[in-house]
Amino acid sequence: MFVDKQNAGKHLICDFKEITSFDIDIKGICKELCSLHNYTILGEVEHVFSPEGYTFLFLLSESHLSVHTFPEKKYLSFDLYTCRDYDDNSTYDDIFKWLLQKFESKGTYQIVDRTF
Repeated sequence: MFVDKQNAGKHLICDFKEITSFDIDIKGICKELCSLHNYTILGEVEHVFSPEGYTFLFLLSESHLSVHTFPEKKYLSFDLYTCRDYDDNSTYDDIFKWLLQKFESKGTYQIVDRTF
C-alpha cells in the first residue's frame, strides 16, 4: 500500500467548544461522516462515564476515528486519522466545517501529515 511513498496519511485533530447541547446523536453523525467519505468501520468500542461523558472509537480499514465528550465543559474532542493519499487538505477542511454545523459549536483544528 505504501511502497515507494513517504506519506502515511493525514491526521485531523479537532476541538469543538461551546456545544449548546449534547442531546444529539454524535455517534450517528460520525457514522454518517464515514459513509459520506467511504471510510469502512471494522469495529467500534464505546464507554459512557458517570455522571456524564462519552467516549467511542471506530476502527477503520483506513485507520481510526475517536470522540471524547466533556459535557460539563461543553467540549468535544474529535480525532480522525486515515491513510488515504489526499492531494491536499481540502477534504479534512470540509470535514471540520461539516462537523461544526452538525455539533452547532465553535472549534479549532489542525491537520498533521503523517510521514515515514
